[in-house]
Amino acid sequence: MKFSVLMTTYIGETADNIDASLNSILVEQTVKPDQVVLVYDGEVKESLEEVVDRYKALFPDILEIIKLEENVGQSKASAEGLMYIKNEWFARMDSDDISVSDRFKRQLAVIENDPDLSVVGGFISEFKETVGDTDSIREVPEYHDEIVKTFRKKTPINNVTAMIKKSAVEKAGGYGRDTVNEDYSLYAHMWVEGFRFYNIQEVLVNVRVGNGMVSRRGGYRLYKDWKKDQKYLFKSGKHGFTTYFISCFKCFVFVMSPAFIKRFLYKTALRKKTK
Repeated sequence: MKFSVLMTTYIGETADNIDASLNSILVEQTVKPDQVVLVYDGEVKESLEEVVDRYKALFPDILEIIKLEENVGQSKASAEGLMYIKNEWFARMDSDDISVSDRFKRQLAVIENDPDLSVVGGFISEFKETVGDTDSIREVPEYHDEIVKTFRKKTPINNVTAMIKKSAVEKAGGYGRDTVNEDYSLYAHMWVEGFRFYNIQEVLVNVRVGNGMVSRRGGYRLYKDWKKDQKYLFKSGKHGFTTYFISCFKCFVFVMSPAFIKRFLYKTALRKKTK
């Protein structure tokens, strides 16, 4: 089955990171995509362009580079890139993450076994410097009925692992939403539209995490956007009022908590320790 990959990058990305990322999907994969759409979200470093140009020379018929004049943010850059996706199925990928070598092979096997699915994701392993040097894994539920229950407390799909039907994304409103909870909001709308999810119970992508990740998980804007999505699910009949109220309350407490409390919750409740 033919499939695409959608990736965005920006001025803050390094040449080494995108080199490792592109290598993991264009060289190391056991089953390779026939299209990779890479969106430059505004200006990028010259050293990064040199790396991408090298891959373009190696894979001229696969790698497509879309250059935006200004930085518009990952959500709107993804919306732009989606217009160039030519296959029904496409995989998400961040420009600093590394897919395991048989990621696509595993996902395609699931899709071929169950054509009713619209999203197939999996676990992520988080690392700081070296792949394999990790102390946490973000696990997500396997089956659809378990996955949708998770919408009351967190995003049930690790977006960087997702392989998605393009038509399903478009019917759910596409990318480009004015929200800091882009991934959650998209999958919530897909749920309301009747699309089905599945998560492979293995690590599919190694994700690079920085020291500022926890501190960024806060602020009234995040709570406001979360509440908007919960209200949408409530009005759509997916959440009862009690679920809506409790979900909003927990989110408010979390995002307003000091960084040290967020770090504690990540270590004890939101991630599986591997060390």
